[in-house]
Amino acid sequence: MDRERSTHLPESDEPEHLKRVSRVKHIILEKYLPSWAQILGSRYMHLAYVDCFAGPGQYEFEGNPVEGSAVIAVKEAIKFARDKNGHNLALYLVDDNRHQVERLQTRLKPLQPYPKNLSVEVSCADSKFFVPSLLRNLNSRIPAFFLIDPYGHPLPLPIIRTILHRERTEVLINLMWFQINRDLNNPKVESRLNELFDAGDWQNQPFMHMHGSEREKAFLDYFKSKLRCSFVREFKIRHDVEDSHGGDRTKYYLLHASNHVKATLLMKEVMWHLGDEVGTFDFSGECQPVLISETPPEHELQELMLHEFSGIEMTFDELRERTWNLPFIEKHYRSVLKAREGKEITISRVTSKKTGIKRLDRIRFK
Repeated sequence: MDRERSTHLPESDEPEHLKRVSRVKHIILEKYLPSWAQILGSRYMHLAYVDCFAGPGQYEFEGNPVEGSAVIAVKEAIKFARDKNGHNLALYLVDDNRHQVERLQTRLKPLQPYPKNLSVEVSCADSKFFVPSLLRNLNSRIPAFFLIDPYGHPLPLPIIRTILHRERTEVLINLMWFQINRDLNNPKVESRLNELFDAGDWQNQPFMHMHGSEREKAFLDYFKSKLRCSFVREFKIRHDVEDSHGGDRTKYYLLHASNHVKATLLMKEVMWHLGDEVGTFDFSGECQPVLISETPPEHELQELMLHEFSGIEMTFDELRERTWNLPFIEKHYRSVLKAREGKEITISRVTSKKTGIKRLDRIRFK
């Protein structure tokens, strides 16, 4: 899930340069995968991970070599397999560029032999053909995590919906908004968008006559609706300081899509901490906050909870699940609840002790 699509890919053996805004994808993956494997592995003996644009395995970042998504995934899988020797984990690393695949295979050799309960399949293939074939042969009950770039490495929405229709399956989508925005009114690439949506209905949507942030939001809402899944959390990536154009506009989105609220809450915890300093789901590639925070202050969370849940009792987990779409994480909920405890809120501690708040602790809004 590493490189941006281009008409020419370098054939040099020198590692490709990685920008800060691309590096953040690797960090999200590195932080999320271990938790994903541990949580699903506590209930299921078989897990699957699929990277549909695996890349070469190694990059140059700020003058130093860094691992790509595929190597990160394999290293985490090795740790999991050794710790859970009764489980089986299958990794499918796919890329449509043979040179990238060869470089990836070279990077993976020092990690071999793999544990017996870990299989790693590296394929040079087009994801729109590889994924349907894989889905036909992969047990639908096996929890799976997919990384896809549906526009850069074309994968039509009907296939993505088929992935999400599987039980216990999550998808991390690299949605290249900057390029899509340029292409929306370009008849020469109309077929590419038709392929993405598997139809031409997108041409009749209101966003086609909008501009700027209004168009961006309308398109994002339209795309998310086409996923037809219960939970989608977006993480905005702005143009990098190295980019010669784009300014602080959106370059792409990372969309985490699933049908399980606990997966969404876990990913939200990972993404929020990687936002700009003000704590947002927005990354600019700079070591300073963006001008406008998209995360409301905690007093807004307080007002919402006191108004929406007046007279209601629920667990701490239920509270977070019912407000999953808000841009807040656990620490914000705890801060608000503790501040109002004994006033508008009472807390019956079931899971935690003394002043803690977590999981099954019961929250009563007066």
